[in-house]
Formats: sequence, structure tokens, C-alpha cells
Amino acid sequence: MLKYYKIFPAIIVITLCLGCQPVERLKESYDPYHGGQYKAALMDWSREARIYRGLGVELIANATFKSSKFRDAYSNEYARAYKLTGSEKTKLLKDQKNAALAYNDFLLAAYVPDKKLDDFHKKDSIWKIYLTVGKGGLLKPLEIRKIKKVDAVTTHFFPYITPWKSVYIVRFPATSPPAGKAVIDGDAEHIKLIITSVLGSAEMVWGNYSATDSPQYDHPDLRGRHR
Repeated sequence: MLKYYKIFPAIIVITLCLGCQPVERLKESYDPYHGGQYKAALMDWSREARIYRGLGVELIANATFKSSKFRDAYSNEYARAYKLTGSEKTKLLKDQKNAALAYNDFLLAAYVPDKKLDDFHKKDSIWKIYLTVGKGGLLKPLEIRKIKKVDAVTTHFFPYITPWKSVYIVRFPATSPPAGKAVIDGDAEHIKLIITSVLGSAEMVWGNYSATDSPQYDHPDLRGRHR
């Protein structure tokens, strides 16, 4: 019995010491992006807007514009998280650059209280989505595709996604035919994503846009407008 009491405190000490290790690991991984540039890029290129009717909310929308600069930050974070080799990272950066040259993509996460109206991707949807560049007219999307499977990878890169929101890719052309001129160029004062229906309209604006720099906010309404 005496030997048991001598061994028991040692077991407690070992257990306590082992218990310290997970705490240290949790502390190190508190920032999911480990101090990288992705969090800042996500904030720069994301917006939120809402539609209210009286005291009730009809729509909560978050959108991220997948600009060239955002795609660079995304690629670097993906390469860090998955420990890509140099050649794999180079390929990912190239693929993302080519995607930015081909399309102006937005990731849209939307909450609609009435799930029957959560149908942005359907041709007969109650909702219409447009893009405007500067003082230009309304541009219709080439495609609105619903992401059916939202996994941990998606929520890591877009943490505003919740179980109550549906996720879509809204795709616009990057060039206008027939001359092939860029739809969004460095001279654009702002770009605006508009979601509208008989329930109201929501606008998300990226101001003082530049093809290579992060957007600036000279007006308090530029992050999102609610109606």
C-alpha cells in the first residue's frame, strides 16, 4: 500500500504536465491565419448589407469580391494551410490569376427567413443580382451557382458563413465584347453589387477601386447599404 501512495503523486504530476500541452497548442492556433495577410484581405474585399421591412429582416447578405489581390492572399493562405510545395503554390497562384482575368466572381452568403425565397440561382427567382462599375449600367451575371456542400475549408476562408446561410458563386464577365475591354479597370471609382426584389434592395459597394490596390472607404455608406 505504501508503494501505491508513492507512485500516485507522480502520476498526478505527469498528468498535469501532459495537460499543459494542449493549452499551449490552443494558444498558438488562436489566430486561424497565423498572422498572415489573409484576414486583412478578407476584410478589405468583403461587405455586408441587409433588407428590412418594418422590424423584420428579409435578407442578410455577405459578399466577397474575388479580386486579383484577394486571390493572391487566398492562394498564400491555402498554400500555408496545406503546406504546398513551391511548384504547387506557383500553379495555384497562376490558376487564380487566370480566373481573375476571365471572370469577376463574388462569393455570396445569404440568409433569407422564408426558405422558399432562398433561390438566387433559379431563373424564376424573386431576386435579381446586378453589378455596376462607376456610372455604368446594370450588368447581369453569367452564372449564379449554389454551393451545395459547405465544408470546413469554405468556412475557414469565409468565416461569415453560418448554418443559416446559403452560399452562392455569382459570376460576371471580366471583359466586355467585342473589343475585350476590361469591365473593371483602374479608372473605376467604385463597383457595386446590387441584390433587389419586391422585398427591397441591398447594395454592397467597393469604393475607389484599383485593379492592384485594396479598395478605400471615403464615405460611411460604402461598406453596404440597407433598405
